[in-house]
Amino acid sequence: MTKFEWQATESAPKNYPMEITSGSLVYHDGSGSLYVPNGATLHNGWGKGRSSHVVGEDFKPLPNRLRIRFFSYTEDQFYEGDFALPYEKILALFQAGFYSPNQEKQTTYGKIVVGVAPGGAVSVWLWGYEKITEVFFGQAEKVDVEWSHFTSYSGSREKYVRLEIEESLKTPELIEALHKDGIPFGRWAAYRTRYNWQPLFTNFALLDQRITIINYYNGEQDYINYPLEKAVAASTRAIPKFLRLYWENPEPEGKDRSLSITFDEAEITQSFQTLSQGNRPLQLEFRIEKIDGKNDFSIRLRHEKEEIIFEKVHLKTYGVRDTGRD
Repeated sequence: MTKFEWQATESAPKNYPMEITSGSLVYHDGSGSLYVPNGATLHNGWGKGRSSHVVGEDFKPLPNRLRIRFFSYTEDQFYEGDFALPYEKILALFQAGFYSPNQEKQTTYGKIVVGVAPGGAVSVWLWGYEKITEVFFGQAEKVDVEWSHFTSYSGSREKYVRLEIEESLKTPELIEALHKDGIPFGRWAAYRTRYNWQPLFTNFALLDQRITIINYYNGEQDYINYPLEKAVAASTRAIPKFLRLYWENPEPEGKDRSLSITFDEAEITQSFQTLSQGNRPLQLEFRIEKIDGKNDFSIRLRHEKEEIIFEKVHLKTYGVRDTGRD
């Protein structure tokens, strides 16, 4: 089977607004292409699709090429690229699919996400329920485009760009941070670094024996069954950004809890870079200890000789109902 039901969608990182002016995913058999949604200011999050356009035949060939032109507001710069995509890899992933715990069945991907970022970074992911997989990363080139071809706005280019940035970032704090810190060129390429790490739970039982959602800084998403299967344990992963799991409370009258964990990017990135030197295998440990008669929850990154306890983790907890989950 080489035709699948899929849509195209677009993505850009938060706080760095972008706009795709034109784009197409070219079918591998030369029979045509599917356009990448364009014309909207994007800042929805790296790897997160924004638009959903149902066009063309339900079942379509998969692409082997991406043609894209886009504008980076924070740089006031156009970029353009024509990229060969790894068709055989994309086809194999669509054909293999994956098991969806929520749907309780085998399924496959339903969207192809095209992401653009400052500096000309371009990424392509396959999107499915519980799973987003990166399949391509490339570098577009700077190009000059006649401004009147981009917008019919009658004011100056400088004002138009400034207003779009202010509208996208919303708050004076974020706008000031952009002016102060500038654009982190290379960040989106660095997100792709993969590490040899595994989750570890100490005095901690998962309610359903699985991390239900794990989002990575490189835009990927997955779930992880626990204990880990051999193939999963042996694989490398990007740095985690967010995860959700359910804790089985060991106390007789204690309520099971849903835990949503958001990591601080600077803290967790520095920790991985520090402890991974020499390609050491790492453990991301979730630990519960009794301190003064109360449960103390901590998260740390560790290897056999050293550990770093995270101090800036943002944690939300929710009770789990008897008949479902909050």
